[in-house]
Amino acid sequence: MSSKRIIDLTYDLNPQTPVYADYPPVEITIHETLRDLRPDRRALNSSRIAVGMHCGTHMDAPFHFIGNGRTIDRVPLERLVGPAVLADLRRDAKGGVIEKNHLKRYYAKIKRARKIVMNTGWSRTWGTPEYFTSHPVMTAEAAEFLVDSGVQLVGVDTPSVDQPPFPAHLPLLTHDVIIVENLTKLNAIRSQIFELIVLPLKVTAREASPVRAIAVM
Repeated sequence: MSSKRIIDLTYDLNPQTPVYADYPPVEITIHETLRDLRPDRRALNSSRIAVGMHCGTHMDAPFHFIGNGRTIDRVPLERLVGPAVLADLRRDAKGGVIEKNHLKRYYAKIKRARKIVMNTGWSRTWGTPEYFTSHPVMTAEAAEFLVDSGVQLVGVDTPSVDQPPFPAHLPLLTHDVIIVENLTKLNAIRSQIFELIVLPLKVTAREASPVRAIAVM
């Protein structure tokens, strides 16, 4: 019987989770321990979380930028589970820009898998101020190349695929491509094709959600 190795690609969610400078932090409220709800007076724990949809490892649905785009609860689950291409861009992204030429060598594999995860090495800066301000960005041409390749999901180890005026978000989301941001531990994936599972909360009619993302080897 073959064994499977599972790699967690998700950052922890807690009040110390790094967020953009103008974004609300994660809040976790611990309720009082409840003792009188059961005949045996057993104690239990209960808590509440308040978290921005774009906090930590999360998924953008087209509605994030496109007014009539698909909302997070309407993303087909089959797009979120299955083979993905791991693009090693650690050398290419050192210049701060992901170009079409950096992605062309993955074209045939993207056509088959329809999911791509980009390892730029940027997760090494998690927890530092530059993580949100100086991360590698994707050009419009690179995003359009992925759309033309038939991609349905793009994952990155950066807080965003781009910066304003959003040259990558717009072509991707306009063409119903799902974006997953703030992935981590991509260096632990040892195969160029791997099984990706990334599932959002089923939040009604909203643009994004925190996710749990894993690689199955």
